[in-house]
Amino acid sequence: MSLLMISETMQEKEEQLRTLSNEEKEFVVQFAFKTSDQELTDKLIGELAEAREGEDAQNIRKKYSAMHDVKPAWVNQIENLLVSIEMYRIEEQKAINRLATVLGAYGIEVSEEELREADAEAIKAKVSESRKEEEEQQEKEDKKTSEYQQKSTFRQPVL
Repeated sequence: MSLLMISETMQEKEEQLRTLSNEEKEFVVQFAFKTSDQELTDKLIGELAEAREGEDAQNIRKKYSAMHDVKPAWVNQIENLLVSIEMYRIEEQKAINRLATVLGAYGIEVSEEELREADAEAIKAKVSESRKEEEEQQEKEDKKTSEYQQKSTFRQPVL
């Protein structure tokens, strides 16, 4: 079942879901995702909503767990960690792209590969070097401007 279908099912059964604990809701979502069976998921939600005692809900979860291939908890944890690592890799790539764009806009040409492999100190050194060059250029321009202004002033008549 796709995430969209799971979301729609959850919205349809919203009233029944209010009575479920967060753990039970998570079980329902995982069950729906693993089985891709909307009718069976609806039935699970209904049974969990009717079950009031902890043991009843636990028995229902065991029954529905037996319907699909249940992995040990450590396997689920590893899968979750792998998904998290992939999400961080995507975020890292976005950050590297953004950093390369910003540095390029300030005239500091650093490739994405250099950003990925270089240490922070090397990048800081390039930024400092670029800033010093920019300051020196600005000083030269200011000096030329002040010299021009001094030369272009008219002489005051002497009395």
